[in-house]
Amino acid sequence: MCPNGLCIIHDIDPALLQSIRDVGYPFIYRRWMRHDGVEVACAQEDGLFEKGMDGKEKEELQSIGIRRWKLQKALYDAAVAAGIPVHFGKRIEKVTVREEDGLVECKFADDSAPCLAKVVFGADGVKSKIRESIVGTSKDPEYTGVSCLMGVAEMPRPVRGICFPSSSTTKCHMCTYPTGDNETVFQIYFPTPRENPDSWGLLSEEEGRKECSELAVRLRSDGWDEALIAPLDKASTVLRVGLRARDPLEEWVSGPIALLGDAAHPPVPYIGQGAQMAIEDAGIAAHLMKDYCIGKDGEFDAKGFPKAMEIYQLMRINRTRQVLGLSKGLGKTQQDRADSWLYNIYREWQIRLQVLFYKTLPCMFPGARYNFLEDLKANSPETEVAAA
Repeated sequence: MCPNGLCIIHDIDPALLQSIRDVGYPFIYRRWMRHDGVEVACAQEDGLFEKGMDGKEKEELQSIGIRRWKLQKALYDAAVAAGIPVHFGKRIEKVTVREEDGLVECKFADDSAPCLAKVVFGADGVKSKIRESIVGTSKDPEYTGVSCLMGVAEMPRPVRGICFPSSSTTKCHMCTYPTGDNETVFQIYFPTPRENPDSWGLLSEEEGRKECSELAVRLRSDGWDEALIAPLDKASTVLRVGLRARDPLEEWVSGPIALLGDAAHPPVPYIGQGAQMAIEDAGIAAHLMKDYCIGKDGEFDAKGFPKAMEIYQLMRINRTRQVLGLSKGLGKTQQDRADSWLYNIYREWQIRLQVLFYKTLPCMFPGARYNFLEDLKANSPETEVAAA
């Protein structure tokens, strides 16, 4: 998780932020490497912050590695503690707005009784059914031509930080980062022109062991550093996925229904902002609903929802398009490093100079340095927010 997402969490509840930090692991450093272990450049992660931030703020918003299930559990526990009911196994199949009263009828895939809601946020992912109620049946996100083998290993990284090796011999690139004192996540990205979704998903223990063992042999023969291969030898959970993406939709809202997260803007992972964009969506939507949908009696009033969502779309569509574009660009430079030794020489010097002058890669700033409170003040006349 990055500073912009953690800032939203802090705004929701500082105690929730602390519970998430307790199960995450600060990066401290960001490293760019060659596959043989040679370090191209190293940046301190606090280079992502604006100048003038105090030490406590930096400590609270320092980027962390965190397992998805640990983040989900922290969010679930906070929802339960706040009295918010959470139901599992209720995949939405269809939503419709009733003409007689304007309520949204939600029908579930398990044929259980429908439920009614004043407003619905579709946060049901890249294959969103709720999206169809806004834009109709749409094409699936396009396959990017890249597949990723990812997993987790019970072992520490030999050096602290999130690392980005690129290989001119194997023609691929990697990301590896710690999620605990003795836990390392790895992601290896391969150009895979032929789409093969039948091979994607969580691998069995035997399949994962075989896949990682074969890949480790290949990487050793291609001259990879043993420290980068080691997580493959100790991988406990292995997943293979194909990366798909689409441009953010031009329309996220229809009446009392709005989209959030991957349902509106499925990301590619290279800049680490996929989950952060969804968290930003949620935080800004919550602020706007508080400003426009809460009456003087403190009760929810759906009459203000259209105005709140008009501003929500205005703020979020261009923002997510910008960050998605930066992520695509960064991923391309990593693969180009692997594909061309000449380009790699140029890119390595570019990385060194950018880290020297900017303390990190400047393409990271629009994501990590986003101040959602200032954006709210600039776009919502009704918003009154205190400094975070």
